[in-house]
Amino acid sequence: MTPRPFLLACAIAAALPAVAAHGQPAGPALAVAADTAARHLIRLRDGSTVLGRIALSWGDSARVESLAGTFVVRRIDVRSVRLVAASSIHDGVYWPEDPNATRLFFGPTARMLRKGEGYVANHWLFFMDGYAGVTDRVTLGGGMSLFPTDNFLKDNAYFLSPKIGITQSERFNTAVGVWLGGAPFNDEVEGDFTFGIAYGVATWGGPDAAFTLGGGYGFAEGKLARNPMVMLGGAKRLSRRWSFVTENWVFPNIEDHPLVSAGFRTIGESLSWDFGFVTVIGTGDGTVLVPWLGAAWKF
Repeated sequence: MTPRPFLLACAIAAALPAVAAHGQPAGPALAVAADTAARHLIRLRDGSTVLGRIALSWGDSARVESLAGTFVVRRIDVRSVRLVAASSIHDGVYWPEDPNATRLFFGPTARMLRKGEGYVANHWLFFMDGYAGVTDRVTLGGGMSLFPTDNFLKDNAYFLSPKIGITQSERFNTAVGVWLGGAPFNDEVEGDFTFGIAYGVATWGGPDAAFTLGGGYGFAEGKLARNPMVMLGGAKRLSRRWSFVTENWVFPNIEDHPLVSAGFRTIGESLSWDFGFVTVIGTGDGTVLVPWLGAAWKF
C-alpha cells in the first residue's frame, strides 16, 4: 500500500506548476516609460490598437491615458506593447517605421538593423536577398539571382554583404561594407570570378526625411577599379503610408552617363513595396525608362 505522505507529496508537486502559473499574470509587461514624451502602442487580443501612455501600473493591470480618454487595461487582454518615439507620432496618429530604412531602392543607407532584426527582399523578381542584425552595429546578409535555367544552381550568381555601423545616432549615421559576388558553383568559369564593391556611406536626417551619400571602389576578378563610384540618394516621407525615394549613381570613366532613379515606397508595419523608374542620362538614344519593382518583409 502506498504511504500517504508519498501521495501527498505527489499531489503538491502536481499542483505547484498550476499555482505558479496562476501567480504570474498572462500577457506582456505593462510598465511606465521613463521617457514621458514617448507613447505606448498597445495591441489588444480583440484586434484593436491603442496609442497612449501608461501612467500607472499595478499587478496585472495598468492605467492608460490616450486622446480618447483614460481607461484601464489588463495584461491578459493585451497581445503586445511597444514604446514608440514622439517623432513617430503625427497629430496623434502613429506612423510606422520604414521597414526598409537600411537601404534606398537597392543601395544601402548608413542605418543599421537592430540586433535580432532582419528582412528578406526581392527586386525585379529575379534577385532575392536577406539581412539580419548580428548586433546593433553589425549586419550580415547575402542573396542570389533567380534566373530560371537548365542548371539553376550553377547558372546563378551569389553574394555576401556584411555592413558595420561606425557612427550611429538619431540624425547622423555612417557605415562601411562590402558587396561580394561570384558564381562558386559554375565549374565552367575560369580563374577568380568574383566581383563587387567595397564602400562607405553616410546618412543625414531623421525617419521622415534623410539624405544619403556613398562611395566605393568596384572590383572584379581580383582587380580593383582605379576610380571610385559615387551614390547620391534620399527619402522623404509624404504621408503615413507613402515615401518618395531616389537613388542615383555616377560610375568611373562614364561620368557623363549617370544612372538615376526615382519612385515611391509603401510603408506598412513589416512590409514595404517599391515602385519607380530607372534610366541612364546622356546616352544620345533618348530617355529609356526601365520600371523598378521591389518588396521587403521585415521580421
